[in-house]
Amino acid sequence: MKDLASKDWSCSEKYRHQCEVRYLLSIRHKYGLAEIRKLLSNPKFAPRLHSIQLDMAEQWRKGNRGTIKGQWL
Repeated sequence: MKDLASKDWSCSEKYRHQCEVRYLLSIRHKYGLAEIRKLLSNPKFAPRLHSIQLDMAEQWRKGNRGTIKGQWL
């Protein structure tokens, strides 16, 4: 990940991915796994579905529930 002081840090692809995964973790925490499966069945996730699923599983195992802004374990 780029340094926080970098001008384009918030626009980086990795940061966007982390925010997306964090948001999906918060949905899972609030509404359950069935809701996540429903959301991820949307074709817009198809190109990056595998990486999203892997990162969600890893972060969930580490205790990240998407409830703390900026948390990435």
